[in-house]
Amino acid sequence: MSVQKKTQLQIDFNFLPAVLHHGRDGYRIEYYVTNPLTDKLVRKRIRVDKIFKAYKLKRDALQHIEGMIQAINVKLRSGYNPFFEGEDSRLYEKLADVAEKFLAEKKKDLRPDTMRSYSSFVCIFCGFVNRLNAKQTASTINKTIAIRFMDYVFTERNVSNITYNNYLKCAKAFFNWCIEKSYAKENPFMAIKSKRKEDKKRILIPQEKRQEISEYLRKNKPGMLLLIYLEYYSLIRPKEIRFLKVSAIDYKNHCIKIDGSIAKNHNTRYAAMTLTLEKFLLELKINEAEADDYIVGRGYIPGKIQLPRARLIKDWEKVREKLNLQKEMQLYSFRDTGITEMLRAGIPEVTVMQHADHSDLSITSIYAKHADPNLIETIRSNVPEF
Repeated sequence: MSVQKKTQLQIDFNFLPAVLHHGRDGYRIEYYVTNPLTDKLVRKRIRVDKIFKAYKLKRDALQHIEGMIQAINVKLRSGYNPFFEGEDSRLYEKLADVAEKFLAEKKKDLRPDTMRSYSSFVCIFCGFVNRLNAKQTASTINKTIAIRFMDYVFTERNVSNITYNNYLKCAKAFFNWCIEKSYAKENPFMAIKSKRKEDKKRILIPQEKRQEISEYLRKNKPGMLLLIYLEYYSLIRPKEIRFLKVSAIDYKNHCIKIDGSIAKNHNTRYAAMTLTLEKFLLELKINEAEADDYIVGRGYIPGKIQLPRARLIKDWEKVREKLNLQKEMQLYSFRDTGITEMLRAGIPEVTVMQHADHSDLSITSIYAKHADPNLIETIRSNVPEF
């Protein structure tokens, strides 16, 4: 059987056993194994002329070589494949296995919300690739497959530009990790451009509406009003608030510590508390809760169980419908409104930027030298009432 015929077989096995060949170029052991990247049988050869020279009798050399052949065949039957040896062996590992190792490593470094994004990407990406080829490796994902996947995400899954860009960001991060760990040699997603950022679909909330919201929530869901106050007065993001614990509140210094482990930009910062916010915290007896309780836990009260994000969004939608508020008045709008009202009140722009942690790391470093040393007192004295 010729090599060409062997490689064209519909392979239901991973090897052809080792045998001894004698040709013009001497003696050699030959066997065939499947290349995991191409799914084709590839010939492997071991020259054994030196063995014949090492023995006086040919039969002794043949007996030695026969032992080698038997040992090779035993290894082949047990699953041995030489492609999984050497410095490039990781290039042949299946994508699903590599992705599992990626998530296991990242789980030690990333925040739960970020981890969920990576897990979602890996699940969808591996599912997509598996439908193309269940034996695909990270090293064989090319630009064409990458483009097809991003097209699938955008058209068939019908995601927004923001979600599309998040998937692209995860894909680039995953393959950069693969390159670093020798599972791939190039990043097929690097040449794919992000989509234009969509305009924000939220608006500021005027004072008369804020008062209406405040009166309603005080009677019906004061814990949600506390979350909103934390946004408006302390400019803490909703996602960060869900992770805040009672121990983060410093009544003596009138501030709340947002640890880098839960902060969006991974920077630890201290958000100022206004007198109104402090009074409301005491009114709700948050100071009597245990230090390791979430400030706004499940049920919008302090507790050991975190408030689910889906629950928060659904409850706010109910409040918005009850008060006939515009759809663009989203939870994050209270933070936007707080920032805007502080600027309108004449609080220095740099102070507000520092207070809001509104910049990425590079921009934050530029403004750091201008940080207002009296930030907490400035916020307490000047921020307008809710």
